[in-house]
Amino acid sequence: MVMQMDDQWTLELLHRFGDIRKATFECPGCGHIQSIQDFINLNLDSTRAYKDCIGRYVNNLGCEFSVDDGDCPLDNVRIIVLEDGSERKVFNII
Repeated sequence: MVMQMDDQWTLELLHRFGDIRKATFECPGCGHIQSIQDFINLNLDSTRAYKDCIGRYVNNLGCEFSVDDGDCPLDNVRIIVLEDGSERKVFNII
């Protein structure tokens, strides 16, 4: 598990991908790789690209994993610490 501040996470995305829409994440439930752009292309909330498997919105993938649903293994996600000190789980960057 990786834990980092929100601004560090955002800078890592920009450094690795240049355009944040190209950032890709791996669903810890099924291993599907998805980008923020994939969610934009489907007119979905792009902030869900690092929290939900796109299978929640696309019928043929068969996965509905979300970091917001109960307990998910911490070794398959990152913990992002927000400015107010609260934490959120996000998919790993690929």
